[in-house]
Amino acid sequence: MTLTATEEKAAMRNILLTQCLEIVALGTTINGTLLLYLTSIGATAVRTMIYLAIPPLTNAILLLPAAYLADRYGKKLIGQAGITAGIIGWGIVAVGAFSEYSSESIIVVGIIFASISIAMFGSGWFSLLSPIVPAESRGRFFGRLRLIVGIVSLSLSVFSAWILSLHSHTIVYQGVYAVATLAYIARWFTYRRIPELEPPTAKTKNASFAKIFSKVFRTKNFAAFCSYMFLLSLFTAGAATLFALVENRVLVFSDTRIILLSNITLIGSMFGMYLGGRIVDRHGTRSVFAGCHILLAQTMVAFLLRVYIPFSFLPFYLGFLHFMLGAALGAVGIAMTTELLAILPEKNKSVASSMFIIFQTSGTALSGLLPAWFLKIGILKDRWGLSELQQLSSFDGILLCFSLMTLILVATLGLVPSMLKKHESTSLGIN
Repeated sequence: MTLTATEEKAAMRNILLTQCLEIVALGTTINGTLLLYLTSIGATAVRTMIYLAIPPLTNAILLLPAAYLADRYGKKLIGQAGITAGIIGWGIVAVGAFSEYSSESIIVVGIIFASISIAMFGSGWFSLLSPIVPAESRGRFFGRLRLIVGIVSLSLSVFSAWILSLHSHTIVYQGVYAVATLAYIARWFTYRRIPELEPPTAKTKNASFAKIFSKVFRTKNFAAFCSYMFLLSLFTAGAATLFALVENRVLVFSDTRIILLSNITLIGSMFGMYLGGRIVDRHGTRSVFAGCHILLAQTMVAFLLRVYIPFSFLPFYLGFLHFMLGAALGAVGIAMTTELLAILPEKNKSVASSMFIIFQTSGTALSGLLPAWFLKIGILKDRWGLSELQQLSSFDGILLCFSLMTLILVATLGLVPSMLKKHESTSLGIN
């Protein structure tokens, strides 16, 4: 089945709308809104970190089975079921705070449903888009897609910060998630209009999961690169959350300021994607990975050095660090995508890409769960430093450990295949 020029244009427009509507909800987990919402209902720092790790952990558990089902029964069938779960999940998050005694538990149930939605939808997303977007314009399309989605996310974050500056009670957060629920309802209809050009065949329906899994995992360089990204995500993905926790619970910044700092991280990420793509084209992915190891470690250490900065200049200093953190993570995302596209097998790409995402998101989930466990067992001091006037928190102790491990992981760069030719690095926007 092929599309006419008009049908192709309409399909790509619906792809763009579907992604923009998704970010209305998912953006709240990035810009700190969900963290502040959980704080407003009385969740402790440990529980908050555990709850924020639910989406990547659920993704790691369900993504591969969902990908297998998508190949077997249809990508759109599983995707639409996932969006339905998202409508239920974000709706529960929105109304959960109305409960007087169990609001925290109800909101967590909503987060779990929303996390299931992310896994089900993402399992067949790229394989659904692959035959729709022409190969000759794929890089430009996905680059434009990520830029527009980033602008939408940033605009919503700025609007949220403005609203919270006027009124930061729990009801405002509930309003945010009510809007997110409505966005997911609209997303169900835009996704429905995207055609599925490669429906499941008898061969894919009868394929053994174990056989597919084994074949994909034996792909050259695949397992090594998955292991590398797991380790890198483990010691870097939780840095932004730790920054926000220090700003919220140690520096006692306002909700508005915390969200604005998160927005600066997003701006840095967009800059990092642009610059990282150019560096990958000229020098390869290994150069980006090596540079970002050093930059991420330095940024985390510099965050600890805030105790030497006068308080009046502290927001500007932290804003710069948020920008550098976002830039490094954005560049890593582009390098990761480019390297992944070069080593994916010719067949079973949905399962293969899902397997990779499992490794990467498992590292992301553990990056939030391990600090929560450290805080729970009290292995780190609540206050430590060189003097009484320059005290650091237990969150800072975790950041110091992360920075040291990120530097040590430079030795694992040998796991990155880095055998890309220049013309293989075109589709930098797919991630």
